[in-house]
Amino acid sequence: MMEVVTFWTLNPSLPPSKIAEVGAMLMQKGVWPPKNTKVLAWYVCPGGRGVTITDVQGADAAESVYEGWVMWPKECPGIFASLESFPALTAGKAIEITLK
Repeated sequence: MMEVVTFWTLNPSLPPSKIAEVGAMLMQKGVWPPKNTKVLAWYVCPGGRGVTITDVQGADAAESVYEGWVMWPKECPGIFASLESFPALTAGKAIEITLK
């Protein structure tokens, strides 16, 4: 199991309706979220900044994270102005590891 936090900013030159259509289409196709991925949180703020927190399971977790990144620009080139994904730990676990 791996938690992943993804910070993203949508391309401000794309209309929100276009981005919503792409998201709806990916969900209808059953490709978002990617296989072995459970979305724990998926938020967007006015202005197009957002965060997605996922729980990715299995030996091919890194592939699932990559698929999650690739599918959006494949359907809508230029959809993101920026996108960064990071593996994450709870703060409690980070403290435990740090104090070992």
